[in-house]
Amino acid sequence: MDHARQLHDKYFEQADRILSGVPAAQAFQARTGVHKVYGAAGVVVTALLLVFLNIGAPLLVNLTGFGYAAYASMAAIESPGKEDDAQWLTYWVVFGLFNVAEYFTGFLLYWIPFYYPIKLGFLIWLMLPASRGAERLYLAAIRPMMLQQVTAAPRATAPAAAAAAPSSSAKTAAPAAAAAGSKAANSKSD
Repeated sequence: MDHARQLHDKYFEQADRILSGVPAAQAFQARTGVHKVYGAAGVVVTALLLVFLNIGAPLLVNLTGFGYAAYASMAAIESPGKEDDAQWLTYWVVFGLFNVAEYFTGFLLYWIPFYYPIKLGFLIWLMLPASRGAERLYLAAIRPMMLQQVTAAPRATAPAAAAAAPSSSAKTAAPAAAAAGSKAANSKSD
C-alpha cells in the first residue's frame, strides 16, 4: 500500500507542476474547488471511455492527433533548438501519409474492433519524445521508399530534360542575369 501511495504522490506532483503552467487548469481549480490534477484526470478518463465506447471516437482521436501536435509544433518553432523542429516535421510527414492511407482504407478499418483506441495509441506513440515513433517509422519505411522514388525520377526524365536544355550561351547568361538582379535588389534595400 505504501508503494502505491508513493507512486500516487510522485505522479501527482509531476502533473501538478505541469498543470501549474496551464491557465485553464488554474481557473478550473479556482471555480470548482477540485484540484486541477483530479480535473485533468477526469477529462482524460472520460475521453478514453468515449473512445473505447466509440462515442465521438473519430473526433476525439483526430483532435488528439491534430491538436496536441499543432501546439507542440508551434512551441518547437518558437524554441531556439532545431531538434524538436525535426521531430515534429517527421511527425507531420508520417501523420499525413497515415491519413491518406486511412482515407482509402476507411471502409475496411471500420470493421476492425477497437480501431480508434488502437489509432489513438499509435498516434500517441508517434508523438511521444521518449518513443520517437514517428522518427522510427520514417527511417524504417518512409524514407527508403521516398529515396527510391526520388532517385528513380531523374533517370525517367533525363532524356526529356536533355532535349529541353537551353544552349550553352543561355546557361551562362541566366546566372549572370540573376547575379545582376540580386545586386540591384541589394542596392535598393540599402
